[in-house]
Amino acid sequence: MRIGAVLILAALVGAAAPRPGAPAPTLPPPTRVSTDQTTVGAAAAKLAEQARVAVAVPDGYAGRSCAAVADAPFWDALDRLAAGAGLRVALRKEGRAVELVPKGESREVVSTAGPFRVVAKQVTGRALLTEGITVHDVLLDVHWEPRLSVFRIDSYPHVTQADDDRGGALRPQTAGSKAHPSGAVHEASVKLGGVTREAKRIGVLKGYFGVTVSEKLLTFDLKLAPGKAPQQQGVEAAVKSWTKDDDTWVAELELTYPPALPEFESFEASSITAANQVRLVGPGGKAFAPTGQAVSVAGRQVSATYYFKEDRAKGPTGVGAGWALKFDAAATPVEFRVPFELRDIPLP
Repeated sequence: MRIGAVLILAALVGAAAPRPGAPAPTLPPPTRVSTDQTTVGAAAAKLAEQARVAVAVPDGYAGRSCAAVADAPFWDALDRLAAGAGLRVALRKEGRAVELVPKGESREVVSTAGPFRVVAKQVTGRALLTEGITVHDVLLDVHWEPRLSVFRIDSYPHVTQADDDRGGALRPQTAGSKAHPSGAVHEASVKLGGVTREAKRIGVLKGYFGVTVSEKLLTFDLKLAPGKAPQQQGVEAAVKSWTKDDDTWVAELELTYPPALPEFESFEASSITAANQVRLVGPGGKAFAPTGQAVSVAGRQVSATYYFKEDRAKGPTGVGAGWALKFDAAATPVEFRVPFELRDIPLP
């Protein structure tokens, strides 16, 4: 038997995609946080604990005084805490962690929507001599609370309004592809034509990103025998078989999503299973990760085979009564629009 991490990709097509013109679902709510701590370091730790996002504070700033926060969205609360201490939010670990760094001469242009945050990072002007035009590239970071699984996001935003500080309309140029982020941040750019020498700032840049998101992982408790776990949020998990091949236990699992699953292209099929995890748990609570896996996706169904090799020193031994499987699987993905409105972006 060959054990390895193999992905067999098939087209993943939802049976009931949203109707054209149907209103987009509302964004997931942000994590709301509160703190009565009076110093930046203690307040940042409290916010980090509630949002489950690591937040680092530089030496020399942790003892600075700060105001209390009462029931505020996480990103808004963190931006206010940083601004009050002369700091700004910087992303680390592909957006999964945050560091508050000295603001210095930086200029913050930020828009938040639910658990998402969009930041204007850079503006570059270019003269395209062969075309006889000048364009300005606005580099954006869109990032989100790491608790969300974002399977795909528009590579470039849909711009609905772009004006300079004199009220002149600018000409946005974007493409329509999708990206599949591995972390909790996506970098995008917008090309703007029509910026004149008289303009000092982009007065407003407004639009949205289309995203496909799973809000949480569902944890299924499965017995080491064929059978189903109780359904969660329309998602069904089942053990098809539990067998032993030489010194390796083999679990064949099946995951079935409801008809509301969005459409995925064949090359996107692996994204829906990327966050899934399974553990073999012994009677004492010790958990063992699989030593190999094979996953295939077809329609609304995910078929997964996990291998657990016995190892007297490190791996599971004596598997039998009292053992079980815990299967973490992404909840049904939903398609959303993440709106943003950025104002007074300085021009070079």
